[in-house]
Amino acid sequence: MMSQSSSVRSNRESRSRLYGLVDAAARPEQIHALLMQSGEAFRSVYAGLPEEEMDRASLFLVPISDTRADWFMELDRIDLHTPCLSLLESRVDPDSLITHLQAFLFAEIGDNMTAMIRFFDPRNTSAVLDIWGKQVREMFMGPIERWTVRGRHENWQRIQTGSQPTGRICNSILVRLDQAETDALMAYTEPDELLAVLIENEAVDGTRPYLERFTDFLPRYRRALQWEITEPGDRLLFCQYSYLYGAAFDRHRSVHEALLKRKSTGEAFRLTVSRIPMAVWDDIARNQEKLLAVTTG
Repeated sequence: MMSQSSSVRSNRESRSRLYGLVDAAARPEQIHALLMQSGEAFRSVYAGLPEEEMDRASLFLVPISDTRADWFMELDRIDLHTPCLSLLESRVDPDSLITHLQAFLFAEIGDNMTAMIRFFDPRNTSAVLDIWGKQVREMFMGPIERWTVRGRHENWQRIQTGSQPTGRICNSILVRLDQAETDALMAYTEPDELLAVLIENEAVDGTRPYLERFTDFLPRYRRALQWEITEPGDRLLFCQYSYLYGAAFDRHRSVHEALLKRKSTGEAFRLTVSRIPMAVWDDIARNQEKLLAVTTG
């Protein structure tokens, strides 16, 4: 990890304020309506950036005066379904806080490429801070006294950084991620990305709460890793099969033997399953139907 700060300043208020950092891309129209309903002076963190064109699907910073207000409680319910909300406590004014957050939105990842770092996704925040390393993490948390997310947890979690807030605003910073750091971040976010595709393809019920969906999905994804399936597309297909034919589909004798052979040869998963006779899949489907009849009956 390499970083270079080009401008840092302090701009503190007398008391700490609570802010919501809201990724409105989760439900643009509904979230924007709630922000309007709040009566608070919410601002786009993408202001002045090309991403500002996302309009109602932007990233917003909103002051929170009352966590019992109807608009906030509804936003909290949305977060339970689609993680989109982080709670920040800071003594700096909103415009300065936005300037600070903007400074960390992008990182160089090699080959003259720049990528947005989605630290604002409550599922990713802790992982991003770990990958950034101590120096960048302390600069990032400088004006932030407390950062709380629900993310992949049932309850709200305080992000632990081990650093003390300084109130210092970073106007700009150059952050570089090496290949190992980029790979680590991609590996962390991949389960959520694959799950989103399965929901879009209607292989997974997207109406269920996020944590319920993710908790059900993660063992299937980890099973794909145990089989040393390396390509994301093949991992996605493995997980899709686990929903079509049950989470234990790979324990069927014919499938298990085929996967053991594939593991030794490194063959693509999709090629392996394409050679398994349809009669095998029919047998697995019948057994799955019997199991469902027992568990739901």
